[in-house]
This record gives sequence, structure tokens and C-alpha cells, in this order.
Amino acid sequence: MKLLNAFRTIRSGDWWEHKLPPILAIGYATAIGTNTSLIQVAPSLLFLLLAITIGAIYVSTINDIADMEEDRQSGKSNRMEKIAKKYRWIIPLISIFLGIYFFYSFLPDILSASLYLFPWITFSLYSFKPFRLKQKGIWGLFCDAGGAHLFISLLIVSSITYKSNQPIDVVWFSFVGLWSLCFGLRSILWHQYLDRDNDLKVNANTFATKLAPGRFVRYENWIIGIEFILFFGLIVIVSLPILYWFVLIYFIVTILRYKVLGHKPVIVLNPVNSPFQILLLDLYQVLFPLGLLFHVAFAQKYGWVLLIIHIILFPKKLVNILTDLVIILKTITKNLKTISSTQ
Repeated sequence: MKLLNAFRTIRSGDWWEHKLPPILAIGYATAIGTNTSLIQVAPSLLFLLLAITIGAIYVSTINDIADMEEDRQSGKSNRMEKIAKKYRWIIPLISIFLGIYFFYSFLPDILSASLYLFPWITFSLYSFKPFRLKQKGIWGLFCDAGGAHLFISLLIVSSITYKSNQPIDVVWFSFVGLWSLCFGLRSILWHQYLDRDNDLKVNANTFATKLAPGRFVRYENWIIGIEFILFFGLIVIVSLPILYWFVLIYFIVTILRYKVLGHKPVIVLNPVNSPFQILLLDLYQVLFPLGLLFHVAFAQKYGWVLLIIHIILFPKKLVNILTDLVIILKTITKNLKTISSTQ
């Protein structure tokens, strides 16, 4: 129970399976692009996973600490408020010391060390006064997208490339950066509009409180269009036929969820009192990394080991997809039987 409470305190459920698999997938793709065996860079990927996890713990805890007063006013639950005041800074301080260790471990790779440092600075400015960029409108969007997606994705590319003794592929680096920024912007927009009512109660100056959902909806198609074009560019650069099949599987699952289960596809704004699925999320979090690892499983020695480890570390989203497919199959079978019995 104490371990479960610890995971809740660091909000691991908000980022472990949501943000880490797409970032690791960029690492897998980078290794493939540099013709480096994935098993060879596996220790580096594990090191990066640990380093990023420490940063995520720091971000989660300081964000809750900085939000306590506003959450109290809006009636929103805050995990850090349940911890005695004298103990609240223990986790962030430990995270900082570990973060310093990881920062120096990246050296002499200056680019990777810098990209690791940027999210720590960004989210500190995002959370704490007098900067508190979280409440500075569009600056808050770019701050969150940069810290949670852009810098970390580029860190994976730079570090794996460095470990592979290869020069940075500027085209790949640019596409990863632009895609991760777009995906990050959509992620924080979704979160802000989801939390808009609570933010309005405390007069928070977020982008979502200043632009009503009715006015924002016109921009949604542009956002998802640009993001998908950039992601498709990543797939073209990686140039693995299996990835096109996994993209096709994703869209089939999405259509079946909508037609059979009534899960409305969502770009940013959630439907009222209706089940929904956020577009492209399962592609990024599940099918993109699995497609890369299936290729590695057949093409590289011990590739199956890495595939199994990935599934063990990130099982929840995959289980959700498989569960939905079972329900869809049962529903379709039941409907066909009903139709045949009435004829």
C-alpha cells in the first residue's frame, strides 16, 4: 500500500505509459537509422529511461507543490497537500541530486547534457513564481510541450546517435523535434481544456481560459493535420514496411471503436458525457514502438528479448486495445446472430 501511495505521489500514472513509450520509440528508430544493433544501445536506453524518469518525478512533485493553493481554492485534489509540509520537498530535492548525477554522466556529450538540463529549467519556470509560465497564456503551452516532449525526444536522438559514433542526422533530428513539439502542444491543450472549469474558478491565466472551446474548435483539424504529416515523415525516413501495416491497424481499431463502441475520436476537445478516444495516441504509445520492435525481433539477434521487456514495462495500453478488440468481436458476432435469427 505504501508503494502504491508513493507512485500516486509522483503521479507515475500520468506519464509512465503516456509519455515514455513514444520517446523510447524514437530511440529505437534512431538506432535502426544508424544501423546500430538495438541490443548494443539497450544499456544507453535504460540509462536514458532512468534519467528521464527522475526528471518526470521532479516535474510531477514541484507542479503539485506550486499548484496547492489554486487546487485548494477550486476544490481539486492535490497529492502533495496530503504530505506533511516538512516532508514535501524531500522527493524534489532527491530528484535534483540524482538529476545532477545524470547531467554529468552525459558529458562530454554537450548536446545531450544540455537537452537533459533544459526540461528541468523549463518546468521550474513553468511552475514557480515569479515566473509561473503555466499562467502566461501561450508561453505555458510552449513551456510544457518543450519540457515534456521536445527536449526529451531530441535528447534520445542525440544520445543514441552519440553512443552509435554517428553524426547527427539533421533531417531526422528536425522531424523528431517538430513532431514532438506539435504532439506536446496538443497534449497540453487537451489537458488545459479538460481542466478549464477548475482554472476559471481561480482566475488562472492559461491559454484555455482565455480562448473559449467554441472559438478554438476551428483550429483542431489544422493541428492534427500538421502533426500527422510530421509523424508520417518520421515513418518515411525510418523506411520500414512493417510500420505502414501498424499504422493501418491503428486506423482500423480507431474506426471499429467508433462504429461499434461509440468512442468518438477526439483531437483536443472532449465530447460531453460520451466515451472518446484521443486521436493518434495509441499509435504513438503502443503500435509505433511495437512495430519497430517487431522489426528488430526478426532482424536482430536477441530482438525478441527487447520486445518482451518493452511489453512487460508498458502493458496497460496494449491490454486496453486487446480488450476493446475482444469486446468489438463479441458485439459484432452478437449483432450478426441477431440479424440472422430475425430473417
